[in-house]
Amino acid sequence: MKKLLALCLILAGLSSAFAQAKRVPTRAVLYSAAFPGGGQLYNRAWLKAGLVMGVQGFFIGSAIYHGGERNYWRDLAENTPDPFLQEQYLARSRDFGNELKNDIWWLGITAGLSMLDAYVDAHLSDFESEKEKIRLRFSGDALLLQYNF
Repeated sequence: MKKLLALCLILAGLSSAFAQAKRVPTRAVLYSAAFPGGGQLYNRAWLKAGLVMGVQGFFIGSAIYHGGERNYWRDLAENTPDPFLQEQYLARSRDFGNELKNDIWWLGITAGLSMLDAYVDAHLSDFESEKEKIRLRFSGDALLLQYNF
C-alpha cells in the first residue's frame, strides 16, 4: 500500500512537470538519468520512451542475470575440493563476469545517449512556434533572413 501511495505521489509530481508547454533541458536530462526513458516521457516522445525503457530494461536484466551467474560459478569454485573442477568453475565465472562488464558498458552508453536525446528534444520543444518567426526572402540577387521578435 505504501509503495502504491509513493508511486501516486511521484506520478502527481511528474504530471505537473509534463504539463509544461516549454521543456527545460536540464530537467529532461535529470529525468532521463533518474529512470530509463524519463527524459523522453518528459518531452512527450512516447515511442522513444518505450524504446529506451525496453533497451535499458534489457541491459539491466541481463546485468542482473550475468552477475548472479558469475557469483554462482565463483561460489562453486570456492566450495569444490577438486582443482580441475575449480579451474573450470572459475573460467565460467570469468566468462559471466566479462558478459556483466559488457552489459554495464552498454547500459552506460544507452543511458548517455538517452540523456543527450532528452536534452536536445527539450531544446527543440518550441521549434514549431519559433519557426513561424523566421522568414527567408529573396530580394534581387540577395538572400535575406528575417527574424521577428
